[in-house]
Amino acid sequence: MNTNERKLCKEDIERILPQREPFLFVDEITDVVPGESVTGKKTFTGKEDFFKGHFPQMPILPGVIVVELAAQVSAFMILTVPKYRSLFGFFAGVDKFRFFKKVVPEQTLIVKSRLISFRHNVARSECKIYSGDSLVAQGVIAAVFVDNGTL
Repeated sequence: MNTNERKLCKEDIERILPQREPFLFVDEITDVVPGESVTGKKTFTGKEDFFKGHFPQMPILPGVIVVELAAQVSAFMILTVPKYRSLFGFFAGVDKFRFFKKVVPEQTLIVKSRLISFRHNVARSECKIYSGDSLVAQGVIAAVFVDNGTL
């Protein structure tokens, strides 16, 4: 799959990722090199339920949602490789994840993920998350991929 010609919308993304609303956090994939790198976007509108309680007077996107967004974008990169298409990815961990700026409603986050390694069905990806040109967070995501038929 080469997205140099077009961006991938929500329907395209749902053909690859198993998550669905309200837990699918990828709105668009703007670039992917299967098994190597990917760039994805998500705009948080402020209407999402977690903003109601985190925090009512000053809504801030929970950091765990930023990490989940990075994990979903990273999984997309692996699942676009034809021989891995039938696999199912499970979140396996985070390493050295740091947050530099808060994310508030009506911000668009851009996730740039690059595969570091894929051994024994465990993928490790370096992720950088931006809002505009500002680095919001970065870290390493790990996921284990298993045969979809064994679930």
